[in-house]
Parts: sequence; C-alpha cells; structure tokens
Amino acid sequence: MKGPLLEHPHPDFEELARVLKGEQEPRRAHVVELGIDQEVLQVISERYLGETWTAWNRWRDGVPPRSYIQRLVTLYYRLGYDYVPTWPIWVNHPPPRRRRTEDTAVLPRGEREWVDESRGLIGSWEEFERFPWDEIQPDRSPTELAIQYLPPGMKVTVTATLFEHVMENLLGYEGLFYMLHDDPELVEQVFTRWGQKLYQYYESVIDMEPVGAIFHADDLGFKTSTLLPPEALRRLVFPWLRRYAALAHEHGKMFWYHCCGNIYPDVIEDLIEDVGIDALHSFQDNILPVTEFKARYGHRVAALGGVDMDKLARLNEPSLRAYVRETLDRCMPGGRFALGSGNTVANYIPLSNYLIMLDESRRWRPSSA
Repeated sequence: MKGPLLEHPHPDFEELARVLKGEQEPRRAHVVELGIDQEVLQVISERYLGETWTAWNRWRDGVPPRSYIQRLVTLYYRLGYDYVPTWPIWVNHPPPRRRRTEDTAVLPRGEREWVDESRGLIGSWEEFERFPWDEIQPDRSPTELAIQYLPPGMKVTVTATLFEHVMENLLGYEGLFYMLHDDPELVEQVFTRWGQKLYQYYESVIDMEPVGAIFHADDLGFKTSTLLPPEALRRLVFPWLRRYAALAHEHGKMFWYHCCGNIYPDVIEDLIEDVGIDALHSFQDNILPVTEFKARYGHRVAALGGVDMDKLARLNEPSLRAYVRETLDRCMPGGRFALGSGNTVANYIPLSNYLIMLDESRRWRPSSA
C-alpha cells in the first residue's frame, strides 16, 4: 500500500452532497469523519509530510495558531476528504469537571480525560443564576481560519453539542437524571439557555459560503436504549435539533447528525421525519450495522461512516479489507452513503487499519465502471 497522502486530490463537496441526497450515483467512494484524534494526525504529519505537529486543545488553549489550522486543512485535503470539520471555542465557559487517568491507547496522549459523571457545573437554581450565560460566546476563529486555507472544491462543516454538553458538563449524568424527577423546570431552563447559544452560533456561520453542512453531535443512547425516555428527548432536545436543521435547510446547507447509541426503534422516526436530518453518523455492528441501516432507511436518509470501531481496532488486514469491501458493495449503490469509521479515528485504532480503510475507499469503483 502506498502512503496515505494523495498527490493530486480532487475534493468536491458539492458532489458529495448530491450523492448523500440521492441525486447522483456515486462515481467514487467519498469519505467522512466527525474527527480524527490529534495523535493520529501527528503521526501522519510527521511521517508522511515531514512536518512537526503541535497539538491544540479547544477547551484549554484559546485561539488556534494559523499554522495548526493550515496543517489541519492540508492533512484533510491530502487524505482525500471533501471538507474540514470545525468546532467553536466557547470563550468564558467555566472549565468542565473531568477525571483523568493514564492513556493506554496505541498512540497515547499521556493522560486521557473522562467525564465526571457525579455532577456538572450546575446543581441548583442558585448555580444556574450565577452561571455566566451572557459572557459565554462562541469564537468562530477555527472555522474562519480554515476557510482561508481551503483548496478549491473543499468546504468546512461546523459542529457543536446540545444534549451531550448539558449532560456531561452543565448538569452531569447523575445531576440530569435526578433533576428530571426533582426539578424538571431547572432542566428545561438549562436546555433552553444552551440550545439558544448553539442556535446563535450556527446562525452566525451558516450563511458563510464555504460552510457546507452543520454536523451536529449529540449521543442520545447506549448499547440497548436511549439515555433518556423518548418523551423527554422530544420535549427537551428535538425541538432544538429541528431548529438547527431548519436553519441549515433555509440556507441551502445540509444537516448531518452524529449520534451514538441505540436509537432504534424509539426515536429514529423522530430524527428523520420531525427533525429532518439529511444524514446519520455513528454506527455499531452490535446495535445496527450500517449495511442494515442502509437497507431499512437508505431511501429516506443518508448513512455516514459505518466501519465498526471494534473491527477497525482489532481485525487483521485481510479480514478488515474484506469487511470494508463488503460495506462498500452493499451501501454504495443508489448513493446516500459515504465511508468512514463508525465513530471517529481514535488514537486506540492502529494507524495501519485506518489507512487500510482509506485504501479500500480509493479502490472502490461502480459496478458499471
């Protein structure tokens, strides 16, 4: 296998959009990712570009340097992507509560952070009132800088989180679950305040021509169910997702939705029919393989990614190649599909396996070709 960086990439986000909408049969396999871990990008940058990589953390480090964003765009371009994913920096946001432990991944980062599930930043009305809602503002510099370095044909996606941010950072898992019973009005107010923050952010970037899609990220479930009862999601979360999707569509953009967990059969219809997602991202074979999703829902909504993380992490080369080829052969016909990992290119995935997935995507050809 040759190195992973293409000498003459041909990004075409508009073609990707047509394929995902089912308006065009795919001529090649487009690839998508919600994100690629910095450790993976660092190895690729230093090994194949010969350039030193300097990591950047959007929670801790403030505005990213131009050199970081320029190299990020270059890597996504040379790896064959049609877009660069970007996130805002939430200025004046109190630091989230985290637990830390040793990182034992293939490409370790020293320490790995975990959500402190016991409680979040807000546990009472007093803490809600003291929280600096008005001071917290989205810094769009990662998106604005990326746009400056985009090659022809590439766009950016913009990503933020609602449910996950409330659950992990603002209220905490246990805090959310208890308060849904003890103080549902406080829960609703937190979702309202953060939901409006996100709407204002998306509204501030969606009319930029190089923004191709909102790639909203909110994990709603775990292996067997949603984290909250469906009626709670319909009351607290889906009205905001519907507004975000409508905003994207009003500006001629797509609304992609990343969601881990078992959302079948409880809320998938809500997401397709009520929210109006254009594409769903994140698939696990032990919940619903992407091939089965495509067979059930592919005439209504696109599927993104789908290469199961466990298989991407553990299969040997012949088995992984066969698995990716089967996924492509079953999902590519008719469009409404783009290949990628089932979640993100995490630092615990062997780099060789990520590159095998990319290689198979480049080998794919339509059956009529």
